[in-house]
Amino acid sequence: MTMKKKNISGVSDDVSASIKKDLSSKDSGSKGFLEEKKISISISESEDIGYLGFSIEHLQDAMVEFARHLLIQGAQLVYGGDLRKDGFTRILSDLSYQYRDKTQYKKQYIYNYSSYPIYLNFTNADELELKKNRVKLVKVKPPESIKEISKKFFKPDTLEYKSNWADSLTKMRIELNKITDACIIIGGKTKGYSGAMPGLLEETLIALQNKKPIYLIGAYGGVTQEIIKALQGKESPKISTDYQMEDEDYAAFMDYYKKVDYEEAIKNLNTYGLETLSENNGLTPVENSILFSTKNIPEMVFYVMKGLKNLKK
Repeated sequence: MTMKKKNISGVSDDVSASIKKDLSSKDSGSKGFLEEKKISISISESEDIGYLGFSIEHLQDAMVEFARHLLIQGAQLVYGGDLRKDGFTRILSDLSYQYRDKTQYKKQYIYNYSSYPIYLNFTNADELELKKNRVKLVKVKPPESIKEISKKFFKPDTLEYKSNWADSLTKMRIELNKITDACIIIGGKTKGYSGAMPGLLEETLIALQNKKPIYLIGAYGGVTQEIIKALQGKESPKISTDYQMEDEDYAAFMDYYKKVDYEEAIKNLNTYGLETLSENNGLTPVENSILFSTKNIPEMVFYVMKGLKNLKK
């Protein structure tokens, strides 16, 4: 389902029509099985997405479909991202506006976590737009490791600034995971990221450490596919110091930062494995294996929703 022309709400006309159908078919006052549950969606473009036959529009389609089904079942969505035009935060915000219950003025449908110094770049208009759409913006304070706190946005263009970004993103991901009941992981860069390690890898490791249910969508490649390989006990060359150090800028950062251990990350994923993943997310190993490979968005959504429903039993 590639999204067509957008209407004034920001989502496409066909998606808007589907949302109206969802809402009209839901009994007035009825609660979905995910009522008050907080589900995080971690999604970003991967370097190999084009090679796999997909585009950013396919990722956006996946985001919309997951969000639709989760919202209609009463879930609150959790996302850590910026406010780039046509980015995933904007899409979620537009969907929240569509699904809002006009009788519950204080209910918030999406929690958007933002780390220091990224939120220093937000305008008042940005924040008012999120508030109007029932999105709660959570600004995570700088970590204690940062001694001099800037009141102005800065890019990670020096080793010190890069270190500040890395520590801040790690803290944001830890805080985000604390409120999350389950996590959906899709795509993700293996190089060219702003944190200490690939963002979706760090989020996965934090979630596994806290025994949170995780659903890994492998069709779009990226670091998610590397995580899947490691969980299956296979070689995962992109989650390695050698691969990461091929980037000269990152190699210089690693020498300066000294807080990243890719061997430990692989060991943790290998030890956790497919069996433990399945015990914790409500799916069988076979069903998780389908999630690892299916290119069919309705099938992805079906198995994630099945796993979440099984966790309720």
